[in-house]
This record gives sequence, C-alpha cells and structure tokens, in this order.
Amino acid sequence: MKQIILILSIIALIISIAWFFASSGTNRYEPSIVFIMGVVGIITQFFIPNKSRVPSSNNNKTGDQNVNVEVNVNTDKLEESKAAENNIVSGSSNSSRSTKKEELERMKLVTNILFIDDDPKFKVVKILKDSGWKKTKSVLDIKSVDEDKVAIAQIYFVDINGVGKILECKDEGLDIALMLKQKYPNKKIIIYSANSKNNIFHEAWEFCDYKLEKNALPYQFQKLVEQYSLELNSSNEFHSIK
Repeated sequence: MKQIILILSIIALIISIAWFFASSGTNRYEPSIVFIMGVVGIITQFFIPNKSRVPSSNNNKTGDQNVNVEVNVNTDKLEESKAAENNIVSGSSNSSRSTKKEELERMKLVTNILFIDDDPKFKVVKILKDSGWKKTKSVLDIKSVDEDKVAIAQIYFVDINGVGKILECKDEGLDIALMLKQKYPNKKIIIYSANSKNNIFHEAWEFCDYKLEKNALPYQFQKLVEQYSLELNSSNEFHSIK
C-alpha cells in the first residue's frame, strides 16, 4: 500500500509539472493543486512514521507466547503440587495401615479374652489362639464376676445357654452378661447362642455390645476382637484394667 501511494504521488507530481508549463495564466491553478498533492503524498510516505500493524501483531504473538509460558509453568506447578499431595496421602495411608497392623500385633499379646461357654470344645477359642491372641481363655461357668480370671479380661464372649448355674441365674448366660456389663461398663460383652428362642425382653440384649449366632463364622468373632481391642486400647479404661 505504501509503495502504491508513493508511485501515484510521483506520477501526480510529474503530470502537474507538465500541466503547469503547458498552461498559462489562470489555467495554472489546477496543476498547482495537483503538484502540491503530489508533494504532500511523497512527504507523507518518507517523513511520517509508519504505524504498521505488523509490529503490533508481533507484540501480540509475543504476549500470547508469554501467556502460554506462564500458563504452562503454572499448570506444571499445579500438577507437581497434586503429585506431591497424592504422595503424602498415599504415604499417610500406608503408614496408617502399617501402624494399625503393628498395633494389632501388640494387642494380641496383651488383650485378655474370656469365653464363658459350657462347651469345652468350642472351636472359636482355639482359632483365636492360633491367630495370635495368646491370652484367650475359656471357662464352663463362673463363680463370681469378681474372681481373678473374670476381672482380668477385657473382652467377654458369653453363651446365653448352659451357663450361670453356679450363680443360680434364671436366664443363664443373659444374666451373666448383664452382671458383667453392670460390673464392668467399659469392657466389651458379646453374647451368642445356638438357640433362637431366648428371652427377647431381657435387659442384656440392650446393654451388651454385640450379639452373634453361635454358628457364625470364626472370622466374625475375630473381627470383633480386633475392633474392640483397638477401641479399648485407645481409652484410659483399657490401661487401667490390663
């Protein structure tokens, strides 16, 4: 565009000069105007700064590049931050699992578990011992809730049928379980039975911590032991009764 204007200005300048000399008198007014326009056109192209849009476009490209660089840098930092957070969470999760496992191993050595069951061959007792719960014991009945083998336990499993005869308990194991919970409210009492026709209105059903069928999977008994041993260990009461 600049070159075209320059060429047209030169042409106008040449024509005006020729026209000027070919004219006479007042007829020279029009070629003078053409001459002046030609001169102005030339001066405009050579002396007025060129405000081309190209540099502006370059500036915009540079700005876009800067923006892209900044965005990329910020994105990279964000991804690095997220990765670091994920590593921390993952590490914390692994640490938590490791800590829980270590704590359970320790609890196996210190938790006293007592089964009150008239069946001396109840298989869950042996399964718990084989699983590492070394202080698991079983008695056919109890003489008192204050005797040492009862008082030392933290977790009780009480069969609600066939026990409580020594204490002349009318509702057998339900009465034993209720007495234990009243005597040791911070300890865990689990009642179980093979007989579904028990006194459903007995208070023991409400106050005891859990109830199971006697033929429940041994794993269910073990999970309760794990859960309650960790709960008791986190409380001051557990340390006071160990």
